[in-house]
Order: sequence, then structure tokens, then C-alpha cells
Amino acid sequence: MLFQELNKLKKQSIMNSIVLMAAGIILIVWPDEYVKILIDVAGAAILVTSAVMLLDFLSKPKSMVNFLFFILALALLIIGIFVLLYDMDTIAVLGWLFGVFLIIDGLHGVFHALIFARRSHRKGWWIMFPLSLSLVVCGVLIIVNRAWWVTPASIMNAIGWVLLFSSIVSALRLIWVWPIKSE
Repeated sequence: MLFQELNKLKKQSIMNSIVLMAAGIILIVWPDEYVKILIDVAGAAILVTSAVMLLDFLSKPKSMVNFLFFILALALLIIGIFVLLYDMDTIAVLGWLFGVFLIIDGLHGVFHALIFARRSHRKGWWIMFPLSLSLVVCGVLIIVNRAWWVTPASIMNAIGWVLLFSSIVSALRLIWVWPIKSE
């Protein structure tokens, strides 16, 4: 039973990696069109989330937790308006956050390869170490390399390439290090 659930989770993770590969390819092929769609969808989603949270606050009895959610809803409203009004700044923040996420994911992969996979004698742990280290390098490059920050399309193109590489590393991590077991 446990192995069946773990296998299902692994297969879902592999599918997520495939979807992220497709998103990376879209960012590489059509960065200009994707930038505007990304900004509009993200801004609208944040505004809708904020509106739902505000309506939820108005319909519930007032308590300290509800007031905290009300403050969060107001912050999301301001962020949603900012996202819709300031395209380039939003893309710059997105690029910076993506770089930070890559660094954290890469360090997690390095730690995982050295501590868990190597000690449990998983095959392929040795290839996960340099691949995870390369994710850290990609994250640092996205944050530091200002040549990619000239236009929103160039940021999206760089993020697309790194997203494609990151999803390939994730799929390899799942396939090589954690093979599917049968009961």
C-alpha cells in the first residue's frame, strides 16, 4: 500500500516535471507573448484572491485571525494592482524570486544527494550532486547577470532555459535516485 502511494506520487512528480519542461519551452519560443499573458493572469488572479478574502472577511464573525486575513487581503489587493500597473518591475521581481528558488532547490538537491542518497547506496546519487550544484549556479546567474534584465522577453527567455534545465534535473532525480518499487 505504501509503495503504491509513493509510486503514484513519483509519477505525478514526473508529470509535473514534463509540464514545467513544456512551460520552459514556451518561455523560450514565445517570450514576448508570454510576458503579457503572465502579467495579466497573475495580476487578475491576485485581485480575485484578494476580493474573495475580503468578501470572506465581511461574511464571517470578526476575530483576530479574520482581521489578519483582512490585512493579508488588503496587501494582496495592493500587490495585484502593482502587478497590473508595473510590468517590468513585476518581471524583475519574478526573475529575482526564480533565482532564489533555484538556489534553494539546488542546495536541497546537493544536501539530499550527499546525505540521503549516497548513504542509502542509491544508484545515480553521484550525478545528482553536480546537477544540483549547477542549479545553484543558474540561480546565481539569473540574479547577478544584468544582461538578461534588459527587456522582459530576455528575462523570460533566460527563465525558460533554466526552467527547462531544472525540470530535466528534477525528472532525472526522480528516475535515477528513487526508482519505482513494486510490492
